[in-house]
Amino acid sequence: MSDNRLINYLETSFLEPLLNNPQVTDISYNGQAIFYEDNDYGRRKSEIEITPKEVGDFLRQIANLAEKQFSYSSPILDVSFSKYRLNAAFLNLVRVKDEKSYSFSLRVGDEGTRIGDDSTFFEEEAREYLLNAIKDRRSIVIGGSTSSGKTELQKYLLLHMPPSSRVIVIDNLKELEMVRGDENLDLTSWLVDERFPDSSFESLIRNALRNNPDYIVVAESRGREMLDAINSVMTGHPIIMTIHASSVEEMPSRMARMAMMSPERLEKEEVLNDVYLNFSIFVFLEKKQGNDGKIYRFLESIGESDPKSRSVKEVYRRKQK
Repeated sequence: MSDNRLINYLETSFLEPLLNNPQVTDISYNGQAIFYEDNDYGRRKSEIEITPKEVGDFLRQIANLAEKQFSYSSPILDVSFSKYRLNAAFLNLVRVKDEKSYSFSLRVGDEGTRIGDDSTFFEEEAREYLLNAIKDRRSIVIGGSTSSGKTELQKYLLLHMPPSSRVIVIDNLKELEMVRGDENLDLTSWLVDERFPDSSFESLIRNALRNNPDYIVVAESRGREMLDAINSVMTGHPIIMTIHASSVEEMPSRMARMAMMSPERLEKEEVLNDVYLNFSIFVFLEKKQGNDGKIYRFLESIGESDPKSRSVKEVYRRKQK
């Protein structure tokens, strides 16, 4: 697969006007119309008009350049290249007013981090707390809703790792790979490819332990790979990872439920004990729309694990409103 050919084809396609807008983070086609996510103003409908046939031709060419199948027998296309990740569904799966169509979702990564030392995202107390945490090699779990800034916070922490830190990044999009920061950072990036058993999140987390890391950084955890993440931390290898969550207090229980998706026979209470004993810091991010119509993302709270009471004790809550 040639990333350069894929990038050139995508960036000169009908999506070019949106891809040239640095505020666009996601683009989707629902079988009828194109919508996009603006970093400041949220989801909006695009003025781009396109037919299902043109979308189908576009997706088949992406599949050809990526050397992947996309057809009635292989109706899901999932491909990552450069800062992009595209997921599409073939017309035997998609219906619009009882007519066949296609759908796709395109994630647009960012080479840097949108956070910086932005005081609207970070209060100084929270920023200093997390920078000290990575110096002390503590495991950090970042939770929040979709587009609340979880990956941006991961990238920020990567950029502030102590010099010469040995970091293994495990991702299904090349977004974290592009954040290398200090040239003295010893960063190795592995891309997940679920088509191959040795390239799954679980396998790559286990393999990372053989590479003497100071930190393992895992893109969003969604399921059974959580058990391997827990085992990693139990062997003394700290992790920075993200999950979807609705509050800082709920995060340990959510992690235990994900770990139990593993085929191994597990008792939830035992897994939950392991989470409280080995993951020390939980960070919760919020996303809200202001009166000016803009979307604001911010670090809402930080909690520390208390294994004795099996709870997360709040150590920081945002003061700005």
